Amino acid sequence: MAKDDYYVIVFRILKHLYKQLKAGLPPEPEMLRHDSKTCNVNETYWRYIVLCMQEEGLIRGLKTGESQMEETPLEDQLANIQITPKGIELLSDNRMSERVDGLIKGALGVG
Repeated sequence: MAKDDYYVIVFRILKHLYKQLKAGLPPEPEMLRHDSKTCNVNETYWRYIVLCMQEEGLIRGLKTGESQMEETPLEDQLANIQITPKGIELLSDNRMSERVDGLIKGALGVG
């Protein structure tokens, strides 16, 4: 699998959100955009991932109704999202961490 695998992107986003939460800081929207070094994927795929993360209860704070998204595009809502306890739990899952680490190492040709 590649560095743009769904779970790799999810893990990176959650990791950033948790780091910011623990530091008492808001998320850095520029670190969460589709073209950031955190994500670095096409916008359609990124939107899919972020919306699925909220539907799965890993993050909260996005206004996802069609009319609400027209008023406030997803990209403009990134400063409002937070990791949830479920998202923290996923980060703490050693099996998931090992899987993502393996995916990243495989994509980089390391190990």
